[in-house]
Amino acid sequence: MPTLFQSIQGFAGASGVGILCLLGLFLIVSVFAENLPAIATHLLESPSWTAVATLPILVVAYVIGLLAIALVDRGNRLPASHISVLSEPPVAARYGQLEQEAEILSGSVVGFVLLGIAALLNAVAFPGWARTLVFASALAGVIAVSAWRMSRSKREKAAALVAAATDARSVPRDTRIQ
Repeated sequence: MPTLFQSIQGFAGASGVGILCLLGLFLIVSVFAENLPAIATHLLESPSWTAVATLPILVVAYVIGLLAIALVDRGNRLPASHISVLSEPPVAARYGQLEQEAEILSGSVVGFVLLGIAALLNAVAFPGWARTLVFASALAGVIAVSAWRMSRSKREKAAALVAAATDARSVPRDTRIQ
């Protein structure tokens, strides 16, 4: 069972991924709706709108973050024989941390792809900024690939941790190295 701290981290991670995706979508839409940034600025300057909209936007960001994570991340594929080792607190805590980091990294891939697309579309809309925006798009692509590779690495570390703990558990007590 996850601790309160892990639950908060999971919510914050998925919300962060969602906000990254929402930012990418906003920048994409702003290419086509040229007055959108001015309207958003006007709304954000209103204290009453900010107070009313903050929680719904956070909830939407959380849901979009979960969807982005699910889109890229295929989840836990541990064999049933390895699941029992997760009852050991140190192994379960480290495994949970690695899995959570892998999920956040997987979801951020979607956000960085959206930011890359937004930069390319803005390069067309603002030709004077084309070189900078194409570079930003390429950089977002590199970050997306790096995040995906790092998420796979975290998954492999989590699986190796559980496999090692399972192997250590299956060795008879008198033959363990002390």
